[in-house]
Amino acid sequence: KNEQETNTSTRFDRKVAAALWNEVASSLEKQTSQSATSQMQVKDNKEDWSSSILDSIPRGGHVDDQTSYAGLVNLGNTCYLNSQLQCAYHVPYLRQLVLSAQDEVVEVEVEVEVEVEVDEEEEKKDGSVVDEEEEVVENSDEVDDNDENTANQDSAEQAMDNDSQEQPPTKTKTVRRTEVKQEVRPISIALRSLQHTFSTLGGSSSSGTTNILCRALGINPYVQQDGQEFWKLFIPEVDYGKLSQLYSGYFEDYVREILPGDATEDGEDVTTDTQPRQRVRTEPFLDLSIPVAEGNVGSIETSLREMFTEPETLYVSEGNGWRPEKGAEKVDALKGSSLKREGLPSLLQLHLKRFKYDWETGETSKINDCVKFPLQLSLSEIISEEEEGDDDTIYDLQSIVIHRGEYGSGHYYSYVRPDIRSDDWYRFDDSQVTQVDYREVVADAYGGRYRRKRSRSVDGNNARKKQRGLFSRIFSFGRSSSGSGGGFGYGGRTSSAYMLQYVRRSDIPTLYLE
Repeated sequence: KNEQETNTSTRFDRKVAAALWNEVASSLEKQTSQSATSQMQVKDNKEDWSSSILDSIPRGGHVDDQTSYAGLVNLGNTCYLNSQLQCAYHVPYLRQLVLSAQDEVVEVEVEVEVEVEVDEEEEKKDGSVVDEEEEVVENSDEVDDNDENTANQDSAEQAMDNDSQEQPPTKTKTVRRTEVKQEVRPISIALRSLQHTFSTLGGSSSSGTTNILCRALGINPYVQQDGQEFWKLFIPEVDYGKLSQLYSGYFEDYVREILPGDATEDGEDVTTDTQPRQRVRTEPFLDLSIPVAEGNVGSIETSLREMFTEPETLYVSEGNGWRPEKGAEKVDALKGSSLKREGLPSLLQLHLKRFKYDWETGETSKINDCVKFPLQLSLSEIISEEEEGDDDTIYDLQSIVIHRGEYGSGHYYSYVRPDIRSDDWYRFDDSQVTQVDYREVVADAYGGRYRRKRSRSVDGNNARKKQRGLFSRIFSFGRSSSGSGGGFGYGGRTSSAYMLQYVRRSDIPTLYLE
């Protein structure tokens, strides 16, 4: 009886212990699950807290309630980089090219060494295995008579092998052969870094960053650089043909002999049967540098006409002339440049040469005189083969890079029209993005006194006399220097356009993904 009670109590204790263990295990599983979930939430919150805060910051410019644009953080003196990148980013096709760029798989021809089977009889004819055969013969003569049993055994095995194989044994030799293999060519470090910068501009943050781009290319963010020079070096560094092709164009430099009777006194060309001797050289470009005249109101159209339609005349009588070939006498000639329709790029960048070097003083200064530029640039007077209604020679202004300040110092920012078919303009001043009217763009970009007079008439301030008091002059000086008053634009009296970017009208459907 006692044994039965003991066994019963033991079974009961085991059941209770098992039930208790199951409860403990279940409780531990719940606690572990809750702990893991809370840790994941904490980790997610740690990763996302910065982006959630940045998401709450409103962006600068707005087209509507759904569309906004991000600026670029200035890392020290990277304004020259920020302004150029904003002009490029807001061309949709260019942006798509950069973001979709991937490592390329290409087929290349390589030389490899392979072993191939050769026919002994053919080698005998070629005399390539004579030595081996002689060696075999010599080895067979050295067989000792005392080893007859071994020789007989080998003969039997060889006979069995011959019976089992229909073809005689073959030999191999190593030959060189050209084969086509696939090779992965990674995109450049510059392009991969540019992808990162573009992705930050298209993300949820209020401002993008060039931090990765600067570190990858070894750019010191605290050193100011010339915006135009940097861009001309940056495009080749990206090493992406589809991107550089958008900016790439060419013109022709020529020297052409002037034949007697080539031109009348009025300068009109006269057709002759004799072909003049000439020398033509193709000059590729990523941008066209436009001279800025001092003391006058200039224009882009006038400068381009002078560059490509008004050649210099080299007269022998004046000590110049041109020697067509070695040993020939010098002749009168025309030296100039011509722009062809097929040499026009999709994105035409015009560089205004506002910095000049004085050879007497050894100093460089900034030319801040007025240069006017149109919203629609027609090259019909420059391209000789222009056809009526041809959109290949008509360009629409898409963006402007402004330089404010003097040589060796100052600040860059840009004005951009994200939608080329609209009149909405935005000022991208590093991380600050502001929607502006085109009249504000002109007031800030033309430069010189013309800009000041025009902005005054637009603002309607001519009818109101300014106070001459001391405090009034102090306050007006402060507003003028900051660009908000004094008849100047946003950048003040030292701001002017440095780079202009035009889009070829015939390429708009492609560039804007229409």
